[in-house]
Amino acid sequence: MGSVEHASGLPDQPFSNYEQVYLNMSRAFSHLKKEHWGIHVICEIKHDAPPGTGTVKAISSAWTRLAAEFPGLRMVPVGREKHFPAMDETAWLDRTFFTSSNLASQDVIAQAKPRNHPSLYYLPTTSEVILLTQHWRSDGLGACMLLDRLFQILATNPTGPVRPNPPSPSLESAAGASSSSDPSLQSYARTYIDNFHARAVHAGGLPFQGDTATPPSLASRMDLDLSAGATSSLVSACKSQGISVTAAIHSALAQTVFSYLPSEEEKRAGYTTVMAVNMRPFLPAPYNSASHACQTFVASITPTVAYRRDDGPGPGSGSASSFLDSAKSLTHEYRTWHSGDKDMFMRSLHWIYQYHVEKLSAPPPPGAVRKPPSGVTLSSLGVVDNYLKGRYEGDGGAGGKGVEVGKFRFGVSMMTRQTILYAWTFRGKLTLSLSYNAAYYEESMVKEVLNRVKRGMEVGLGLELE
Repeated sequence: MGSVEHASGLPDQPFSNYEQVYLNMSRAFSHLKKEHWGIHVICEIKHDAPPGTGTVKAISSAWTRLAAEFPGLRMVPVGREKHFPAMDETAWLDRTFFTSSNLASQDVIAQAKPRNHPSLYYLPTTSEVILLTQHWRSDGLGACMLLDRLFQILATNPTGPVRPNPPSPSLESAAGASSSSDPSLQSYARTYIDNFHARAVHAGGLPFQGDTATPPSLASRMDLDLSAGATSSLVSACKSQGISVTAAIHSALAQTVFSYLPSEEEKRAGYTTVMAVNMRPFLPAPYNSASHACQTFVASITPTVAYRRDDGPGPGSGSASSFLDSAKSLTHEYRTWHSGDKDMFMRSLHWIYQYHVEKLSAPPPPGAVRKPPSGVTLSSLGVVDNYLKGRYEGDGGAGGKGVEVGKFRFGVSMMTRQTILYAWTFRGKLTLSLSYNAAYYEESMVKEVLNRVKRGMEVGLGLELE
């Protein structure tokens, strides 16, 4: 591959308010040598290394070229500044590339510590490539696009000079947000954040083990996979009802959470979740493209699902009518949340995240006793194949060999009692994946939560999902 040893450094840049939210969250448990919201992507690959080299060497070379193409990958935080060092191939690989024949992917994730660099692991025994990256560096879809480019490089073995992409601006800057002291922007932002914190930040949800003093242990993840046939049936049933698959999952998740809430009072408050929204489609070119994969471009909405008495208790106990009513309302909200005041939202992002940082950093009111939040956040990656193609043709002339991704897994390291339900399809199969911390939930309960969500969709849509 082309030389990347002398890729130049770049001037330091400040972390924006938006980026500081993720930076602060990432470091919240650093005193325990744990990282909150650390992203992991696992891909099982098939790859024939070029003649005269091995897969380990080929992957490490592709990883080095990727870092030269994306300065954000090698960026390190220094205080509240982003430092972009010059590319040093040897130092980069020493700090960020690892291979092991003894570790399983779950061991890599469980043993991960807070770091200022991303990490790429190759496990030859299972042919798995694992990307670990901080949420302040990239979001989930961005991480998928970074691996997509890595596999393109691995397949084609390019030998030309590296053409680095420029560092990606923060979401506020990419969206054209204003930092002027405009009272209308400040008022909109204050109302938005006050509502966000009141509805979702401290929401309850699942019953957890331990008490308020119980520290986190291992970051864990459990997956529930549907077959291609069951996924196809689910998609068809959702289309016939005029709802999205994500809304069906969301409605079933709400019924599941209601089934665990102990009191009618808690249920009557409804189920509100923080739901990530991919902002790339709303950004101008080139920020909406894969050339800006190494950045976090997500915002949040907080839909509320109202409780009805036929929503619980017990798995799949909600009625079909309740399920469909909620799913149709959610589908409408997904499609219209930005209608009317999208421009105001985008222009207010600077103030929204300044107020968000202030609220997250503020001490609780005197005498306030809060039960630790244990809400379930829903985040849909959608059709992953749109961001990670999974099949890459080689370039025989350059010695590159094709790459194929056989299995895809995704999750984040959770250090709180909150959990995140991720949903995606890859190669026509739907996966529901719950990221959680093992200190607060046993595997048996996590499995039951996933099964209740699946059962809720079966009852609500009149299906049997394999």
